[in-house]
Amino acid sequence: MNTWRVFRVVFAKEMRELVRDRKTLFWLLAPPIILPAIALLAVAFIGTQTARYITQGFPVAIVNGKAAPGLVNSLKRSSALIVTEVSSAEIDNTAVGNSTALITLTVPDDFQQQLETGKTAHLRLTQRDNTFITTLALGAVRSEIGAYGNALLDERLKKLGQDRSWLTPISVDETQAAAAAQSVTAPAEPGASSNTGGGLGAIFLPLAVTSWLVGGGLGLIVDTTVGEKERQTIESVLVTPASRVGVVIGKLCAVFIASLVVMGLWMIEGVFLSLVGDVGPKLLAAQGANPVDLAAAVAQSGRDIGGLILILLLLLIPFIVVLNSLVMAFCSFASSYRESNVFLFLLQLILPALVLLSIFSIGPDAGVGWYAVPILGTIIAIRDLFSQTLVASGLGLAVLSTSLYALVALALASYVYSREWALVRGI
Repeated sequence: MNTWRVFRVVFAKEMRELVRDRKTLFWLLAPPIILPAIALLAVAFIGTQTARYITQGFPVAIVNGKAAPGLVNSLKRSSALIVTEVSSAEIDNTAVGNSTALITLTVPDDFQQQLETGKTAHLRLTQRDNTFITTLALGAVRSEIGAYGNALLDERLKKLGQDRSWLTPISVDETQAAAAAQSVTAPAEPGASSNTGGGLGAIFLPLAVTSWLVGGGLGLIVDTTVGEKERQTIESVLVTPASRVGVVIGKLCAVFIASLVVMGLWMIEGVFLSLVGDVGPKLLAAQGANPVDLAAAVAQSGRDIGGLILILLLLLIPFIVVLNSLVMAFCSFASSYRESNVFLFLLQLILPALVLLSIFSIGPDAGVGWYAVPILGTIIAIRDLFSQTLVASGLGLAVLSTSLYALVALALASYVYSREWALVRGI
């Protein structure tokens, strides 16, 4: 039978079954929709509480405040704190956990004497609990105490005829060497942060990309291969002269679309967060600036993210085909769901392991040949893309080599699916 006609029939069948299976669609699309929604609700709840405390002030109780009059006056002048002086007896009668104060500051009796003699005075901070708001309150109190301590330090240095530079005998300026070749992503301006910057992003973003692939539809291949054996519908394929290449491509195309949909949802959320993370600090730093300049900053960030998405798609499309084809080849040979699920479990372990290998064991100067390594080459290219060290030659080699591997993987899946010794295994 004609390969194109077989492809259209199989693709329409698989898509129709996928659309009709509402439970599968729900669990396929639920993670990129529900999990970020839950996170946003949690952030909104914490944000409202944080905003209330920031506008009104964090309640702080000071025990024995008369021993540190200067410090108490400094804390009371802070707009971030609501300071209340209490006695030791009041603290003993009321448990700290039941107090309205988030932080309790205890001042020793000899606090002022220690400061006047040039020694180090000690304070004790007690948190009411270990919640996020209390941690913020602790940070606010630490900041105010630190500001008061810096003022005292300046006074001590002034008496000695010195300034703060005397405390720093060595100053180190750190810079990063310019890349030897032009990166395929727009280079960041000096001193500016990048929306695709390195650091933790170069570690977690490749891990996120591989998790998109695993959660984007590989489980559907199990149903389209081993599932037909379990449902005993594989016999209808064996007795027809249908092109096995058309059957394989039709099934893979349906799974490929499902993978792209799931990845697209994650990518939309990632683009939004990247845009906010990149433009937000610029907008805060440019308060009162020309609105035209602010709009230009937003547009530039949007163009940078758009270019990132385009390059990411060039890398991921053949990569998805490789993974899906390999999984289909194995699942066509597998005799049961149990056997195929073991393979998928190993794949879910191997992909993050390859990401960690590319990050910690293969440096960006290891050589352009690494981009041609199957599967690992694409992961290295994604890592370098997010760290802004991916050069045009590396991108081209990664895309071309992965496209070649995709054709080989498709041929392997078609071959296995055309062998009766594979399809009848487990029947």
